[in-house]
Amino acid sequence: ERRADLLIEAARAAGAKEVEVCARSGRSLSAKVEKGDLGQVQSDEGATCGLRVILDGRLGFASTNQASDDALRTMAAEAVAIARMSPPDEANVLSDPTAVDPGALMGPRVDPALAAIGVQEVVEGAQGLADAALSRDPRLSVDQASFSAVSGGTLLVSTTGVGQFDFDAALSLSLMALAVDGDETGGFDYRGVAVRDQATLPAELDRIAGEVAVSCIGNLGARAGKTYQGPVLFAPGALQSAILQPLLGSASAIAVQRGRSALSDRLGERVAPGLSIVDDPTDRSSIGARAFDREGLAARRFDLLEDGVLKGFIHNGYSAAVGGAASTGHAQGGARGVPGLGFHALVIGPSAGDGPADEAALMRALGEGLYIQRFSGSVDAASGDFSGTAKSARWIAGGEVQHAVQEVMISGNAFETLSRGLQVSRELERLGGSSQICWGLADGISVTAD
Repeated sequence: ERRADLLIEAARAAGAKEVEVCARSGRSLSAKVEKGDLGQVQSDEGATCGLRVILDGRLGFASTNQASDDALRTMAAEAVAIARMSPPDEANVLSDPTAVDPGALMGPRVDPALAAIGVQEVVEGAQGLADAALSRDPRLSVDQASFSAVSGGTLLVSTTGVGQFDFDAALSLSLMALAVDGDETGGFDYRGVAVRDQATLPAELDRIAGEVAVSCIGNLGARAGKTYQGPVLFAPGALQSAILQPLLGSASAIAVQRGRSALSDRLGERVAPGLSIVDDPTDRSSIGARAFDREGLAARRFDLLEDGVLKGFIHNGYSAAVGGAASTGHAQGGARGVPGLGFHALVIGPSAGDGPADEAALMRALGEGLYIQRFSGSVDAASGDFSGTAKSARWIAGGEVQHAVQEVMISGNAFETLSRGLQVSRELERLGGSSQICWGLADGISVTAD
């Protein structure tokens, strides 16, 4: 806090009217097992301080990892000098603070053991993940297994009265593998997750190892696909990549203001029948949970879609100033840059409690057609057009998996697909530790096989 006060004083002395300090100190420790051997072990510990200044609507930003008073004064002078050379924009303002619930802070609940994990533990974690996958089937080959521990504190102080500090810690693991059976090599698959509760780690490690093994072994024996237009079942990751991404991007107030949102004039309309989307940073089980955003404003639950109806757009301080609105607490980013805009902890599922229960139920609803576990291709966030390759795909007949499918192309338009309505599962999968997303059965998708 002393250094933050020094920065604010120095920036004001140089002529800045509004000043914000964002500081992050932390420690990260990671290990990788690559193709059976221990690869990189990396440790990083340090602090970064970012300074945002505003002078007559002109924005300046600078950051440093130096902690001396002279270095901080130099950074303050640089940020103000940049502001003087920048074009004015009346929306360059700092937000007034909002009340942050002290009970939402992560720090008081962080397990000290989580922040104190050592090299031996991360190496054992990476090796344990690789071993857990390899034990599932001798045909499995692990390309990379990684394990990391990250902890640190974030301080946000501004001349508008913002003053927040929190500490957090998390463990993350990821696995990439493929299956080899004689002369045949199947397509690779990948899973990753992050957790705050160390007690959940064994179950998550076992889950990821099992899911990757099942998918990779299932990729063997792939046959040619079929060309058709109709229903396709998307696993959560593929649903997010191909269909949900344009919707979420269009919910940004900045996208609306810059004419890049397909939803700009659809507030209050049912844009995705049957779908509910909530951003819930109060859910501590999510790695995206937080008490405040990048600008130090309270991060609260935000209902984006309710029974498919668009309820609002997300704002940070800049977009709120442009639109004459209030920030929704969705500023994103760290100490090395100015605040961005994005979601924290998405929960995407059915509007009501009924409907297909899980992946298997949606396979039965599909009857016959393509099931995609991963999507690789291009997605135009503004128009919603998507086109790319179906990865780890399966052919479903009689409501059950028949065989793996050689890579086929799929294409469509996300907004048109959503407007027709999706059948979505009540079961959700946590992706990367933050978003929880359903399986989705979408109609009208073009599938092209060679």
